[in-house]
Amino acid sequence: MKTVGAFDAKTHLSQYLTEVEQMHDEILIQRRGKNIAVLKAYEDMEGEKNDAEAAEIMEAFREIRETEARYCSTDEIRAMRDEGRRS
Repeated sequence: MKTVGAFDAKTHLSQYLTEVEQMHDEILIQRRGKNIAVLKAYEDMEGEKNDAEAAEIMEAFREIRETEARYCSTDEIRAMRDEGRRS
């Protein structure tokens, strides 16, 4: 990850935007040595968001499966699944 100062980021913003867009690099922007922001491609951010949402959904399914497994047999769970597919 490339690191630039705030003044440099302001001065060369167009160049950095092109770099981020084409190379999908991230640029860390600092002010007086303190990390302030990260400039990154919107597409990359959307992909990360979608990955996080998918992980949350899978975790919810795991929790449901564990909860249902305590009360139902595997055959009962399959029957419920199949019934849901017919609806």
